[in-house]
Amino acid sequence: MSELVARMDELPDDDPLYVVCRSGGRSARVVAYLAQQGYPAVNVDGGMQEWSARGREVVADSGAPEIV
Repeated sequence: MSELVARMDELPDDDPLYVVCRSGGRSARVVAYLAQQGYPAVNVDGGMQEWSARGREVVADSGAPEIV
């Protein structure tokens, strides 16, 4: 979130942007901002907590991911 405005030029203009965070709250705010800017953005409801709770695989760059 802290880098979003500075990196807007890196976002595709016409592909949907799926935004995810731990629980879905922060990503909802980012999606609202992106939508105001004209980007097709979708919040991943429930975030990574919901994803993990449903038994879906979670992969991290290093070590075991911790989603609390």
